[in-house]
Amino acid sequence: MTRAETQTFAMTAVAQPAGVVRAITASLLARATRYWKVRTAMRHLSEMSDWQLADIGLTRSDVDMVALRNPRKLATQALQEIAYERTRMAALHGGTDPKS
Repeated sequence: MTRAETQTFAMTAVAQPAGVVRAITASLLARATRYWKVRTAMRHLSEMSDWQLADIGLTRSDVDMVALRNPRKLATQALQEIAYERTRMAALHGGTDPKS
């Protein structure tokens, strides 16, 4: 092995672990940030009154159900889908109350 090849190999060997550490750190930071945002959103939703939740097309049991299960997608996205579907069904049936 020539000196240039040895230096290239040494630099690659040193750079790869640092890149792996950076990737793992970035992944953990992204997960922690996502977890914090979801917890904050769920806390805000749980502090809303039943009337406020109904106004956006949700019930307290929707919030509790999504908070208790561990979905792969964001909890806020799951709640958004529930509210959208409930509103769509109410419009199809001619009702304005999303609970009916």
